[in-house]
Amino acid sequence: MSFPRFSLASLVSTLRGLGAPRAAVLQEHEITTLRDLLWQLPFRYLDRGSLVELGSLGPQHCSMPGTVRPLVTIVGTIRQVKSIRTRFKFHILEIVLSDDTGTAKVMFYNQPYLAKSFKEGERVLIFGPLTQGKYGVEFRVPHYELLGASTDELFVQRILPVYRRLGPITSKIRSKLIQDALDAVHPPEDHLPPPLRRGLPDELQALRLLHQPPDDSDLEALNEGQSLAHQRLIAQELYSFSLGVASRKEKRLRRKGQAVVTSDQLREQLRSYLPFTLTPSQRRSFKEIADDLRSGKVMNRLLQGDVGSGKTLVAFLAMAMVAETGGQAALLVPTEVLARQHVATFRKLLGERSNALQVLLGGMKAAEKKEALLRIQSGEARYIIGTHAIFQEMVKFHALQLVVVDEQHRFGVRQREAMKEKGIDPHWLVMSATPIPRSLAMAIWGDHDHSTIEELPPGRQPVQSFFFNRNQAEQAWAGIDGQLMKGQQAYVVSPAIDPQDESKVVLRDIQTMELLLRKRFPKATIASVHGKMKSEDMTDRMKRFVSGETHILVATTVIEVGVDVPNATIMVVDHAERFGLSQLHQLRGRIGRGEHAGVFIMISDQESERLKALLALQDGFAIAKKDLELRQSGDFFGTKQSGLPTFIVADASRDVEILTECKRRAEVHVQEGLKAQERLWIRLEHKNFTLAEIS
Repeated sequence: MSFPRFSLASLVSTLRGLGAPRAAVLQEHEITTLRDLLWQLPFRYLDRGSLVELGSLGPQHCSMPGTVRPLVTIVGTIRQVKSIRTRFKFHILEIVLSDDTGTAKVMFYNQPYLAKSFKEGERVLIFGPLTQGKYGVEFRVPHYELLGASTDELFVQRILPVYRRLGPITSKIRSKLIQDALDAVHPPEDHLPPPLRRGLPDELQALRLLHQPPDDSDLEALNEGQSLAHQRLIAQELYSFSLGVASRKEKRLRRKGQAVVTSDQLREQLRSYLPFTLTPSQRRSFKEIADDLRSGKVMNRLLQGDVGSGKTLVAFLAMAMVAETGGQAALLVPTEVLARQHVATFRKLLGERSNALQVLLGGMKAAEKKEALLRIQSGEARYIIGTHAIFQEMVKFHALQLVVVDEQHRFGVRQREAMKEKGIDPHWLVMSATPIPRSLAMAIWGDHDHSTIEELPPGRQPVQSFFFNRNQAEQAWAGIDGQLMKGQQAYVVSPAIDPQDESKVVLRDIQTMELLLRKRFPKATIASVHGKMKSEDMTDRMKRFVSGETHILVATTVIEVGVDVPNATIMVVDHAERFGLSQLHQLRGRIGRGEHAGVFIMISDQESERLKALLALQDGFAIAKKDLELRQSGDFFGTKQSGLPTFIVADASRDVEILTECKRRAEVHVQEGLKAQERLWIRLEHKNFTLAEIS
């Protein structure tokens, strides 16, 4: 079938014969253009081997005990279709195939409906392992492709791409759609710089190689995403990403920012707020932020630091620098519980000047919210702390100059645009609770300047970490007993809300864990929190734990970030193998935040390298580096991190070297100037990964 030539940006509905129902399914899965369709690659590849004549099939094609079962591909004409029902009501569909050399038997079990699919006289392709049966070799429940009655010479693709099913669109249907798309598109203009594309195919060639791999392709490279075709798409994705980041930074540096005027009086005021001497890293980070605020350009800075390193104090000083010179500063946090904790901290720091502080939460009563909005609009409130409610249309600022953001809170371009629509272009400070190796952070957060706090504040005690298998769980509960007797509190973390997670592994879920703990600790007050609870219920239970009314809090990872309960000194993580290394480190950071040392216990029957690393390491940056070494691919640090871009083919942790090179070349290219076609290309590319999350 011949098609008119389309661009990759053309709608997928331009394909002839797609049909409205299938187009709707693709739309549901965010496949709207031909590029969307073609860039969604197979999730694995199978080597079907060469076609084998039926007369040559024999025991040599069957697997031996303890070995990998070899795959065999045949094509034959259906000679007989026989349905057999045993006396135990077990159904067997037996199909006999033949070619010029012999016959073969194919068996399907308890699938009687398949009898209608196989018609005598038609040809079928069979693909699967061969088994030694009672009367000779046979195929049992193999893959099959119906070829019809045509006697035309057949081309059988040796390496078979396998796609994830999209509702009624099977892998086979998807292969046909992709074939039509590859026939329909014309080669796009190549915007990748020659040094980055040297030795690699162009985009369309790469897509053909990945959807229709030649028989001599390297199967291992295809399945590991390391073929030359993969490398081409990785380079293109990372370069377009880097161009977008560099372009955005260049535009920011051209914008005029609100300069904060400093004085000796201001410096003395800021010193009076400090509860203790800053660490060298805190001092350096604050100086970098202060220099930005004075510069007259819009600040966009990332403040990185390990759990408990004192990022919030540095952010407070930056907010005070703005608030004490007539401006307003807002701190955006992910939960109401955390917002109230920050309010309590800021009140202590501000002392008698705490009347300039205002909290703004979605769950406030109407009268409270009205008063808060009036104080913000009049400028009476200089320090504003809140959740996403800060960005609501009804909120009008008097003189907002600085926004401080917790990285874990998902927000980005839309919120900034909302600010600009209000005529505001404030400075931005993003606090990152996830340590990232500097080279990777600089590449990912390329439009941000960077400040890093390396050391912990004086007096912060390291947390003791232990590993127990499930048979030793009583030792973990005894540890909680010991802490409760001292008047301390405990966290118990479960990886699942439901007994069975997405990978169909049966887990001890949060409800089961709560019942177990109530039986084990009958005198303790126990509560549970998880992400499917109503916000007000979770807030209420967290408040009771913060106040000390609840002794044991059973939780999922909703407590991973920001929860600060100094009296909580022990945490037990069940099924610890289900968590990423840095995620475990984040959880560990919730304890030992007061004057007492913390105890962190992992329960698992799998003492993996990841868990061993956590026992040996305390420093978050060292843990992040180890995490990269261990994982290399998959979700960054074992869990999808807010603020990190989601790529289709590339992987930020695995491909950090090419990402760094792309960043360097993109910055040079932006300085030289981008053409209109390149800007259009960047916009089209950026629809395919979540760039907005880091804007």
